Amino acid sequence: MSLSLFKVKQTYFDKLFKSGTTSTASAASFSNNNAANKKIPKVLLLDNITTSITSLSYTQSQLLSNDIILIELIENYKQLSTMKHLECIVYINPNPASIKSLLEEMKSPHFRKYHIYFNNVAGKNDIEQLAVADEYEAIDRVLEIFQDYYILNDELYLNNTLSSKASVNPVLEQAKSLSSLLLALKKSPIIKFESNSIELKKLSSELLYIINSNSNNNLFDDLNSRSDTPPVLLLLDRKNDPITPILTPWTYQSMIHEFLTIDKNVVSLPDNQVVLSQQDDSFYNESMFLNYGDLTNKFQKYVEHYKTETKQSSIDNLKSSNLAELKKTLTKFPEYKKISVNILTHLNLISGIDEQISKQQLWDIGELQQTIICDLDSQSDIRNKMIQVLENRAISTVNKIKLVLLYSYKFHNPADLSLFINKLENETVTSPLPTQSQLDLIKKFTTLFKSHDSALGGSSPDANGQLQNNRQGLSNLFTNKKVNINNLFNRNSSNHSGSENVYLSYTPRLNQILTSLIKHDSAAAAQSTSSAHLSTLYPEVVKKQYGDTSLDAVQDLIIYFQGGVTYEELRLVHEFNQAGNRKYNIIIGGDTMLNSDQWLTKMYQMVSKTSKSDQSEIEDFATSSQDRQAQLREIL
Repeated sequence: MSLSLFKVKQTYFDKLFKSGTTSTASAASFSNNNAANKKIPKVLLLDNITTSITSLSYTQSQLLSNDIILIELIENYKQLSTMKHLECIVYINPNPASIKSLLEEMKSPHFRKYHIYFNNVAGKNDIEQLAVADEYEAIDRVLEIFQDYYILNDELYLNNTLSSKASVNPVLEQAKSLSSLLLALKKSPIIKFESNSIELKKLSSELLYIINSNSNNNLFDDLNSRSDTPPVLLLLDRKNDPITPILTPWTYQSMIHEFLTIDKNVVSLPDNQVVLSQQDDSFYNESMFLNYGDLTNKFQKYVEHYKTETKQSSIDNLKSSNLAELKKTLTKFPEYKKISVNILTHLNLISGIDEQISKQQLWDIGELQQTIICDLDSQSDIRNKMIQVLENRAISTVNKIKLVLLYSYKFHNPADLSLFINKLENETVTSPLPTQSQLDLIKKFTTLFKSHDSALGGSSPDANGQLQNNRQGLSNLFTNKKVNINNLFNRNSSNHSGSENVYLSYTPRLNQILTSLIKHDSAAAAQSTSSAHLSTLYPEVVKKQYGDTSLDAVQDLIIYFQGGVTYEELRLVHEFNQAGNRKYNIIIGGDTMLNSDQWLTKMYQMVSKTSKSDQSEIEDFATSSQDRQAQLREIL
């Protein structure tokens, strides 16, 4: 089975909404042979967790087409109207609050029949309580399906953070969410995790316990029966690669999140909200991993194709006396309307991106970022460029801070760092002045995140070999004069002759780890050893099937980033999947999607916690010293 999250989503949609009431209908109307095929209107009861999962996975029209006429929250059971002519689908997370609400609803049911689905493993005690509460025998079925996570793309998922935040044991909730994903994919994996991460040690231990304990319930048994090699769950800590989220990205999906922010596939623009759907938007699906130059070129072709098609089907052509041609033309109009809306949507997105690139002077900033981290110039030349940028009042404080962080991580020069901080604190060239949190991060960055040159990924030429250098926006998109796309990323200067695409020179650290695991590349494995010390845990069910031997190569790989994942890492996974020709399948996820601003905020919080911890230790030491002195005085 391939690791397709969209297949999982469709499978559970069918289970929830297409198989729910047939048996009930035929039982209730056994005298009528056609009753089983009768459509029965239904109510959908959700909790706060499954509401967000359902709204992300399924559209309102999908629900309506499957006879869902009303959606309510289970926590509002007291306010529900009694409608005994309707059946009810309950889809909730088996957490204590939702279970309690469900039990209260079953004691005084508002609907005729209940089809209850939990989105993760329910406890035995919960099922027993539910049976006791069902005094009216209204429950038709109780099933567990495994969808305790968010599906963003076919290769991208997010852990269910709502239950983690509300829990006294967030690590356990993360483990439950991941185990739900494993069960949905029908995988019982080897667990590999970065051994320098305390959080991942806890998470991997919880996962191992869940898999081993649920193997006794046959949940994880025989999941790998069709695979010659065991699947792998790879747990990575964001703190081991702080660089990837800092860098300005240059591919479409990543740029949307960087400049406009994607929240569970929704982008909030000044005038409206845009839903990004890989399944429903063919242009987005084909363009999400394109660099900015290729994206603009593709968008122009999309617009030109639309113009050509609509011109051929213009009102003048409706004068045709051929009824077949007239019908064919008229049936195309709804599709043209849909395309025009889609063009306007992507025009707004690309315009927003282009505005930010120009406003923040990111052609220059982005080039310098790549130059620093990928050794595209000498340190002395980079230092001079840094000073020029730091003395440019037009450059934002945040972009200056990002550059200083990259420089300090790469070169470890205290004198240069002190000079840069002085420039940042100079109000004549920096506005606004950096906050104390920002200054603390700059000073402690290399201490908080140990630098490994191998973790920087190194340079990697673009597969298409197309580089371009055009700083125009989209003003020419709908004119006869085309934007010079072929020059948009292409900088044929002597400074960058070693890199075909200066803006895509950097490759995330994940690339080395995947190369060593997937391709079993000994050279890549040696490279990644210094940056990713992986420990391995073997669930009992995996030991029984495969033994305790090391992997020759990986076929199915599920990646989880503790601390956040980026869309650039998703792009890398997509490229591996495409290059693998179905020899291996990889999906990636994390507990949040990061852009550079969100990552900076998380790092400010890390530094603040570290500072408070250090201060606490100092105070404890001072207190203990005073106590010892007092004791000594008493003795004397």
